[in-house]
Amino acid sequence: MDVLVLAGGTGSRLWPRSRRTKPKQFLPLLSKRTMLQETVDRVRDLVEDERVFVVTGEDYASLVTEQLDRVPRANIIREPSGRGTAPAIGLAAIHMRRSDPDAVMAVLSADHLILRGDAFRNALQAAEVAAREGYLVTLGIKPSFANTGYGYIKCGDQISASHGLSIHKVGRFAEKPDQATAERYIADGNYYWNAGIFIWQTQTFLDAVEQYLPRLRNQLNQIQAGFGKSRQQVILNTIWEQVENITVDYGIMERAPNVAVIPVDIGWSDVGDWHTLTTLMGTGESANVVIGPHVEVDTHSTLIYSDSGRIIATIGLEDFLVVDTGDALLIAPRNRAQDVKKIVDQLREEGRNDVL
Repeated sequence: MDVLVLAGGTGSRLWPRSRRTKPKQFLPLLSKRTMLQETVDRVRDLVEDERVFVVTGEDYASLVTEQLDRVPRANIIREPSGRGTAPAIGLAAIHMRRSDPDAVMAVLSADHLILRGDAFRNALQAAEVAAREGYLVTLGIKPSFANTGYGYIKCGDQISASHGLSIHKVGRFAEKPDQATAERYIADGNYYWNAGIFIWQTQTFLDAVEQYLPRLRNQLNQIQAGFGKSRQQVILNTIWEQVENITVDYGIMERAPNVAVIPVDIGWSDVGDWHTLTTLMGTGESANVVIGPHVEVDTHSTLIYSDSGRIIATIGLEDFLVVDTGDALLIAPRNRAQDVKKIVDQLREEGRNDVL
């Protein structure tokens, strides 16, 4: 098995800690290891470092090299600009096939938390079995509540079983629902969170690209034809400007007939915003999460984060976020954590690149 780690996101909902120059996947948010490092650590019992590949942007390539010093530099694939997950995975696939055309590729995100590593590795091994039978496999995360921030996957009929896990045809993919629809999914019992974790044979994926995204397949062929030539980078840059921005879910998974899902309970979270991070770090319903100097009076269920060295004093706060990075200060109710992205969008519109 080969492992592909997608490490190009910006993590804007964790601003001001996550910045354009150093997004959340390169930060040690929940341990002394960065999220990227934890992602690779998680699969080291299954694959050698030589079988780990990373797709990232040019601006982040040096960070990847620094944080993953055991991964060969040739395995760090630089995309000229973000074009969505389908082109990114396609670019990696044509690189990965050079060493093993029949390899199974596990596609992971660099900024996810998985608490049950053994269960996750077991799921990858089960998925590898289905992938070698020609399926495009995804993992469906057992939902713990009616989350409206994730897409959902409906399980269809069971195909087979492996490593103690059942493998199902996908009934359908569902976009992020409203609250009532999410609650209906939970009550149904057959819907799972879509975590964007995929496992397939490289050739199976490229065959699907050729069928459903033929223009992208042709562009990948042109890029591949440039491998080893003096103009390789020029060819990539030129063609990449014409590549459509499209997700692998929309471009392939929602259209292909040979898609399978394995329901799993692996302690997964995308650590997508400050509220989620506070929940993961918290020790009780009313306990504060404090990083940095803090004094408080009547403050409960509040995140206090400071790496500026300044003391933060709070009075009468409950369910709040206070994040101080020295050059920026975020104060918001925890239930508005998703709206941090709106702040980032506004700063971008105002040209405040100094704090982005």
